[in-house]
Amino acid sequence: MIENNFVIDAAVHAFDFSNENRVRSYPPDKFQDVQNFWHQVIHASLESPEPGYLLSFEEFTKRWQAEDLAHALFVESDLDMVVAHSVQISAVLQNGPSPWDAHVELKRLAPDRVLLYAEVDTFAEDKSALFDHMEKRVSQGAVGFKFYPSNGMFDIKSNKMVSMFYDDPENAYKLFEKARELGVKHVAFHKAQPVGPGPSDVVNVQDISTAAAVFPDMTFEVVHTGWAFLEDSALQMQMHPNVYANLESTMGLVVRQPRRFAHIIGKLLQYGKPEQLLFSSGCVLNHPDPIIKAFIAFEMPEDLREGYEYPELTLEIKKKILGENMARIHGIDIEQIKNRIKNDRWSRLKAKGKAEPWSSHRARIGSVNKIASRR
Repeated sequence: MIENNFVIDAAVHAFDFSNENRVRSYPPDKFQDVQNFWHQVIHASLESPEPGYLLSFEEFTKRWQAEDLAHALFVESDLDMVVAHSVQISAVLQNGPSPWDAHVELKRLAPDRVLLYAEVDTFAEDKSALFDHMEKRVSQGAVGFKFYPSNGMFDIKSNKMVSMFYDDPENAYKLFEKARELGVKHVAFHKAQPVGPGPSDVVNVQDISTAAAVFPDMTFEVVHTGWAFLEDSALQMQMHPNVYANLESTMGLVVRQPRRFAHIIGKLLQYGKPEQLLFSSGCVLNHPDPIIKAFIAFEMPEDLREGYEYPELTLEIKKKILGENMARIHGIDIEQIKNRIKNDRWSRLKAKGKAEPWSSHRARIGSVNKIASRR
């Protein structure tokens, strides 16, 4: 908690961009481009400039263990709960960039603090096997499913990117129907950030509008909302109350680009409702602690309130975004969870003092952050 506000991170990942996880047929030079994109474009460009937070290329691309992720989330920051998103991009990474097994272990280590969203390989040709996979993940504890609109590869035969739009009744809707049959009504979609070369329409948000209208009893989280297609996203939230802005990566802008963040959060609040916004750091994309602190301290600039009529970002709204909205979606009793975790392992460790950023991960891989060590 921060200033007595309960905090739930709507998307975290135990990443594995290690060379060992590369699909053997995927060219090594192209794979290094993938590694560089995630490290430089996403992590380095948004990470806090304060000492110790920036991960080296080697530190970032090592496979993250659940123990180290839990330490970063619950001992190094003010997070209380998280939603772990598993991701499958089978054309590039053998186990996906965010493997399920690491998140299951994270749940085991912090059972009252972790919710699991399982990966769905949209492009699996054997749909029967895919449905079996979804059933298995639910039996293992999944309460939501995560979808990627593309695997980042070109189909040589059709000469276009392998992709799916989620307003497709023949393919996408069957996945949602299966989720609903399994009792899962929470689905999340990578949008607004590129997944590879080619047209950006695959990461536009318009297809989610149709799906949300067809499945009004389900919640549709648009991950990275506002990074691009801001107007479309804001209008979508206005028209569809079951569409939620999962602010992974976007929330990180509050640290390094607060003016841009102000425009994004202002526009989303102007058209949507505060109840539709979900805090996310995307850890380990970025460390959650600087983001939480910056968001709590953030105030909408007066000139933007006057010039654009953006609403004021009150403490009441911040509390909803930080944790109350996600708790409501998943039926979480915050006071009950507070009682469960107040004396758990992670609370006891944090009671000794908030740990240095990424300290458990760095200790495990034998890395020494020279900037942090001089503090």
